[in-house]
Amino acid sequence: MHPITNIPILLLACNTRRSFVITTCTSFVSVASISNIASPPANALDSITQNETGATSASSDLYLARPMGPSSKDGGNQITRPSAPIEYLLPATRVGVYIYQLLALTEELDALTQQTAQNEATADANKTTPSKNKTRRKLDDLFTNPPVFILSSDPSPSRKDPYNNLPPIVGELVTATQKQKQRQQNSISVGLAPQFFEVGELIGERRAWDRIVKAETARENASEVRRAFNIYTTNLNFNPEKYVYSGSAEKKKRMIREDKMPTAVDVIRSDLDARDLYRNVVQTKLEDAKAEYLFQAKQVGENNGDVDRFEVSELLSLLRDAATAADKWFSFIPDEDVETALSIVKKENRLSF
Repeated sequence: MHPITNIPILLLACNTRRSFVITTCTSFVSVASISNIASPPANALDSITQNETGATSASSDLYLARPMGPSSKDGGNQITRPSAPIEYLLPATRVGVYIYQLLALTEELDALTQQTAQNEATADANKTTPSKNKTRRKLDDLFTNPPVFILSSDPSPSRKDPYNNLPPIVGELVTATQKQKQRQQNSISVGLAPQFFEVGELIGERRAWDRIVKAETARENASEVRRAFNIYTTNLNFNPEKYVYSGSAEKKKRMIREDKMPTAVDVIRSDLDARDLYRNVVQTKLEDAKAEYLFQAKQVGENNGDVDRFEVSELLSLLRDAATAADKWFSFIPDEDVETALSIVKKENRLSF
């Protein structure tokens, strides 16, 4: 994995049309309902083809460039998506299922609250109170006693030294040579002076990378959710030399002339930036949702347990935002891997549905 600093986002490689779970959230209250998870549409990457002129066609116009997975062992030209072994995906999958548990119960509580409001004009206004109390107790258990997302047998985040553990200066010289090779492959020509100063820039990047690793490790220690997503992202396998370009042949020629054609490393970094963006949203929204729940629970406690004092709207909004961000994060991953991971988490039966 390479340093992710000062990198312009060339693309936002996510398929917003895909949903991690596309059935109604309220169906996730029981374990059996996980089987209702339907297979999402095939990702746009699967339909991208490259012709001899370098032009590409795709079913989606959301992408300018997208990274590829490693080349197949048989040397074929099949386009693969970046991925990691299934065991690295399980922690994030547990988080995803947990989010939908919370969302299902919150939607159920919201529906009961609306039903109470509709019945206020009749003598049936209090009939929903037992159900609301039961649902809130389930929410309380999930928020105050969340499941363990990372088991002792799960792998850890992996942050390999981008200079292959080579000593200072030597590592930067080797990396600069590799970058020059990539530019030549993309028909990009630069003068000797930029190549000379590039080594100095790489030395600065190494120092920045060391600081980033230290800071990110501290953030992971403070958030199991963040660490769960990082376990997968930091162990992804990319093709370091090729990527899928979906612009027109004419636009590609113009970018080459203007020295704006991204390298494979640039595209990989942009992909990782986008994944981390959605991870951050999931983490923040879950933390805000817990704080909101505890506040509302306090209001109920201060009013003799009157569940009608529980205002559900803000909590529902936060959890929907978390679910949307989780959907987009999972949309980077091959569909079959997501389905397999969900099946494994279901069999673990470690989460309280």
